[in-house]
Amino acid sequence: MSQSPPPAVETLASLTVLFALVFALALLVERALEVLKSLYDVIDAKRNLAPYWTRRAAQIADRLERRLRLFEYVSPKAVQPLLNRVYELLLNNQGGYDGTALVLSGDLVRAAGVRLGTKLVGLALGVGLALWLKIDFLKLWHPEVQLGSQTVGFMLQGTLAQIASGLAIGLGAGPVHKLITTLEKKQADRHKEKIKEGEDK
Repeated sequence: MSQSPPPAVETLASLTVLFALVFALALLVERALEVLKSLYDVIDAKRNLAPYWTRRAAQIADRLERRLRLFEYVSPKAVQPLLNRVYELLLNNQGGYDGTALVLSGDLVRAAGVRLGTKLVGLALGVGLALWLKIDFLKLWHPEVQLGSQTVGFMLQGTLAQIASGLAIGLGAGPVHKLITTLEKKQADRHKEKIKEGEDK
């Protein structure tokens, strides 16, 4: 009769499968977003939405101009946070030349809108997949919260944990890989602590 593998081996195998599944789903979400973005580009071109994005850029420019008037007599440092919010939408933002005017670009407004839209869709897809497959890999992570003089372990459970896992999946393979690496390191540190406690006893 064959012997069953030790619990540590079973745990490691289940963790490997879970992490592989989560990483694969993150890649799937990324590929799905690329397809959706390509479809949107086709729709945008066929419906000639360029005038819409140009109008949006003009609206943002008007709003920005009104706010800048409020800061007319304020130091440039006070205005900088406002400009930072629309920095990625600006042309001629490198400066260095006298008379250079900042111009809002409709193409850059469109790119920012598409980027925000794909990020929201990605998060929704990630949460949907996590709830559907009941994925919760945050149970491996036990963050500690300081309450007064005591340190209390805090862990999301049930649907909330699945939603949090889905949000991580929706961010893409890069953030998921970093999170998995962090969880693996935390698991290894916890395992070393248990071994050390056993040796001390």
